[in-house]
Order: sequence, then structure tokens, then C-alpha cells
Amino acid sequence: MKTITFYSYKGGVGRTLAAANFAVYLAKLGLKTVIIDFDLEAPGIDAKFHSLKVPEDHKGLLDYILHYQIHNQELCQIQDICLKVPFGDSTESIPLWLIPSGQYLSENYYKQLSQLDWGKIFSEELNGVAFFQQFIAYIKEDLKADFVIIDSRTGITEIAGLCTQQLADEVVMLSSMSSESIKVTKHIKNLIQKSQVAQALDKKIDVKVVVSRVPKPNDISTFKIRCCKRFEVEDNKLFFLFSSSLLEQNEFLALVSSNKDEELLKNYVSLFYGLNIELADKNIREQVENISKSLLSLPPQETEKRILEIAAMYPHPEVYRTAMRFFYFTKNEEAWINYGFKMVDLIPNDEEADNLLTNKLSEILSNISDKNKMETRKDKKLIENVLKFVEKRWIQGKLEPEKIEIFASFLADIGNYKKSLELVLPLCNRVQLDDITHIYIRLTAVKAASKDNQPELAEKLSLVALSLCKDKLEICYVSQEIFKYFYSKPVLQIAVDLAYKFDGIDDLVEVLQDAEYLQKLSRDQPTLYEDMNKLKLHKLADYFLKIYERSYYNL
Repeated sequence: MKTITFYSYKGGVGRTLAAANFAVYLAKLGLKTVIIDFDLEAPGIDAKFHSLKVPEDHKGLLDYILHYQIHNQELCQIQDICLKVPFGDSTESIPLWLIPSGQYLSENYYKQLSQLDWGKIFSEELNGVAFFQQFIAYIKEDLKADFVIIDSRTGITEIAGLCTQQLADEVVMLSSMSSESIKVTKHIKNLIQKSQVAQALDKKIDVKVVVSRVPKPNDISTFKIRCCKRFEVEDNKLFFLFSSSLLEQNEFLALVSSNKDEELLKNYVSLFYGLNIELADKNIREQVENISKSLLSLPPQETEKRILEIAAMYPHPEVYRTAMRFFYFTKNEEAWINYGFKMVDLIPNDEEADNLLTNKLSEILSNISDKNKMETRKDKKLIENVLKFVEKRWIQGKLEPEKIEIFASFLADIGNYKKSLELVLPLCNRVQLDDITHIYIRLTAVKAASKDNQPELAEKLSLVALSLCKDKLEICYVSQEIFKYFYSKPVLQIAVDLAYKFDGIDDLVEVLQDAEYLQKLSRDQPTLYEDMNKLKLHKLADYFLKIYERSYYNL
């Protein structure tokens, strides 16, 4: 059995809702789960389950603890303070139980609460540590629970210490980004990790930090790095629950109503699989395997419907993998890419999804003919996801040079010149790359540098790209690409010299004549006419002179 405590220094960050979501999800996987409402002073996790009604005579956790404080004995068996939680409005039964705080809407509840004496409970006479250890043991032995989810009280209190340092195997700490919350969250995290109580019980409590109810930033990677530094926590122990406008209007369980807010669902699932829940993972894999076998006997349309239902109910990597494979082999490109993205969100280093997506997304980027006029909202969303995915792979060092060049070229086309140069310039010094790859890399760098108003860099890169050419076809291609975006006399000189060397001057003249950038340049000044004459390209010089004259005289 594993006990996970949800804690926050202050309220309003969605702690109770997160605890309820995780309890439901574990139970949906067939894992017997018990939720304990330990927030005795501000109880109410039962309200998250709209179908649950607490009987008026039902005893709760406060009754159980207070009876022990007064009589030095247990009130009843643990089953007697448990309530079976119904699952929504359906007849489906899931193994979910709740130990409520008590009858917190009655006046008597707060009279009872005022009688609670933690000093006495943890005195040598009553030995509260042993009492609560036995309490958890009863849940394991009598209820046969797989998981216990504790909703802890906020603040720095006896209950919070009990829930985070004695009872928990793992603690999920939710926090806002306020300086006060960050400061205290770090302090509590250190207390938990150095807890003498935990050490005495031979526990090493794992702590996760969840930055909650903040707007989703444009650059999540940078934001996460900043949050890790501020909370002093490792990258794999920090998660987000971003703000949800739907949740602010009407509270709901995202892991039940999975179609309401996909972003919120993704946040919850990411945290869920960041916890150490090997037992849950095993159960999911078994269910996925059983479902996958049954799919083989279904017609394609029924299979697709079933897969979509499963993916909504079990947002697990293996479910997404099954969906990705199915839609890949049925050639539903949009669907398999979507599930591929979901896969790598949960398992960033998954080789299968990584390879499929990297190859396909590089193809998508290189085939978009007009990057600045993506017509539909769907196109823009796809490209946004593609760019995020590819950049993440680049940061991880998992992109091949050829794919980095495609990515950088696309970034230059959509106006992100500095990022484009950041990607390709380091590749210019890789000696192990072949000449053709080096040419493509430098041409992309020329495009980005020229558009970023760095003519000296563009010229240097152009000269190197031309020096790598081995025949007239390469000379013409490289010149065509360079003069789309940039012009300098030294570059033109080298291109002409090489064209003469490889007997390709006539081909080069055609390329120069069709170059849009050169035509535009010649409209504004007679520079090209003069440069072409000096290089003895007289026909080409006359061509650009006529363009200049027509522009000058508005003909």
C-alpha cells in the first residue's frame, strides 16, 4: 500500500480537487483507493463527489481521533467510518472509499474540534505516533487498500506535520508563485526531507512540487527552469496545473470529465505519471493488453471508436501508444501525430514516438510552401506543436544535423532569425558532416543572417558555401539560394570565377537574371549594373540597368 499526501501552505491552489482527481483515477484503474479528509478545520472533499451523500449519523475522522484522546481506545473498526464513493451518475462501480472528517455542517463538529488536544494525543501516555501508524495499518489490513490519498490541512500545523512527515510515503506540495508561498513551500519541503519522525519510521519521503493555477506561459521550458531554481527542486519533481477558465466557472473532476479541458487533463496526467505508482502502471498495462487483444476482432470503425473511448478514460502512455500505432497504420495522419504528441508529453524519451514524430514533423516543416500564410487555425496549432516538439528534441541533443537544418530554415522563414542562427551556426564547425550537408546548413545560416541584418556574417557564410561546390550544378544552386536573400560583390566574384572554372557561366547568368532579390536591388540603385560590367557580364549588366531605368522613370 502507498500513501500520498496532498499539501499546500495556503488554500486556493486546487489541492483538494487534485487529491480527489487522483483518487478517482486510481480507482478507475481497479486499484482500491481510500481518501482521507485530514483538513479537519476546513473539510469538504466529499463535496467534490456530487453523487456522494454523507448520512447524518455517520462518524468521521474527527470522531475517531477525539474518542482515542478521551478514552485511550479506538472508536470502532475502520470500515465503520468509511463511505463507498459512487462514480458519477452511472451504475459503474469503482473501488473508491472516503473517510470524511465528520459532520462538519453541524454545530457540534466545531465543539468537538475545539476539544482536540494534539499535545495530549502525542504525549507519552497516548503515544499518538503509534496510534496513527495503527490507523494506517488498519486501512491496509482491513480494507485491503492499494492506495491512500490524504487531503492535508494547509499551513504549518500539527495535522500538516502528521500528514506529510509520518503518514506519507510521498508528498505532493501545491503552491502559487507568490514569494511567500515559494519561501514556505521550500521550508516545508526541507522539513519533510530531513524529518526525524520519518527517519525513525525508516521512511524516505519523496516530495513533488506542483505550481498551480498560474497562466500557461508561451515558453514552458524556460518557465520550468525558472520555477525549479526558485523552488530549489529537480526538473523531474516539478509539475504544473495551469489556470483553467472552465474550472473557475464550474468545478469538475478533470480525470472524469476528460472532454471538458484537455490542457488541464494533460497537466493532471503528467503529474500522475510523475508519481511513483508502479502498481497502478502495472494495472493499466494489463488493461491495455486485454483491450488491444479484443480490438483485433473488431471492424476498423468500431476499433477506432473503442480506441478513442479508451484514450479518454485512461490517458496513459501505453494507451496513447496503441492509438498512435492504430492511426499510423490506418494512415490517419492528424490522429496519430496527436497521440504521438500525447505520448512524448508523458514519456519524453520514448524512442518509438520520437522517431515517428521527428521524421514526420521534419517532412511537414520542409513541405510547407508558404510558412507566413498558414490558412487555418488547425494549421497554426499543428505548426505550434511541431515547433515545440522539435525544439525540445534539439535541446535534448536528439536531432540529426539534417533535421536541425530543416527546423532552422523554417524558423528563418517565420521570422525567428536569431533562433535559426543559434541552431545552425554550431553545425558549421562539424567536420564529420559531408559537403552537401554543410552547404545546406550554410545556406540556411545565410538566409537567417541576411534577414537579421548581419551582412558580414552572411557574406562569410556565402563564401564558404560556394567554396564547397564541386560542379556547375552546385554552383548554380548555391548562387540561386544566396541571391534570394543577399548580395555582395565578393560573393558574386567567387560565384562567377567558379562558374567559369566549371564551364557553367551561361547557367549562372540565367540564375542571376531570375534572382528576385537582385531584381529588387537593381530597381533602387545601379550597383548591379556596375558590378556586372566589371565582371564582363555585359548582357546581364544591361538587363539590370534596364530594370533600374524603368524604376527610375516609373515606366
